[in-house]
Amino acid sequence: MALFKIPEFKKNIYFWHITEGESELIKNLNLPNSFKLKFQKIKSIQKKKQHLAVHKILRSIKIDLNSLYYDENGRPLLKNGDYISISHSYNYCGVITDHKKVGLDIEKLRPKILDVSSKFLSKSEELLMEKNIKNLTKVWTVKESLFKAFGQSGISFKNNIIINEINNEFTRGKAAIQFEKKIEEYDIEITNFSQYICSVVSKIN
Repeated sequence: MALFKIPEFKKNIYFWHITEGESELIKNLNLPNSFKLKFQKIKSIQKKKQHLAVHKILRSIKIDLNSLYYDENGRPLLKNGDYISISHSYNYCGVITDHKKVGLDIEKLRPKILDVSSKFLSKSEELLMEKNIKNLTKVWTVKESLFKAFGQSGISFKNNIIINEINNEFTRGKAAIQFEKKIEEYDIEITNFSQYICSVVSKIN
């Protein structure tokens, strides 16, 4: 499957729908030795294909694979100082890059989100929406995106990440992370395609 973009998102966000097998995905990829070592340890075929699809995206948008590295919290970064966020869920992968902090998350719509919503939904957020699979998945993807953008461990999705505003269509809003006397505010963008929800956050200022 070729690279594609979602028109609703104006930023540098690229997606890949995985329809290929592992051998086709790995073709023509000049993978760094550091990645090859990690790749050999992955047992799941699906996870292998997800990782390869991400590298397909990076290659397509001309990001040198050797310029990608991970900090002590596991957050991907680029050596030129730009920010990058990566997400994959089942047969879809996505990558966003920007000069300021950004986060991206893709999740498939699944009923089990109803059983775990109390772990990430604050009381104020419960008043913003009807608690159904689609809305809860949107909240989860927003919070996961914010967690990725913030880049620190120990954050509570329920207590430290709060959605302050959301429009009636549940596609645009604002959120904040408050953690260890530090506050960061972010713009939110949300869309859906097929049976998936995708959220993007970008730091304000």
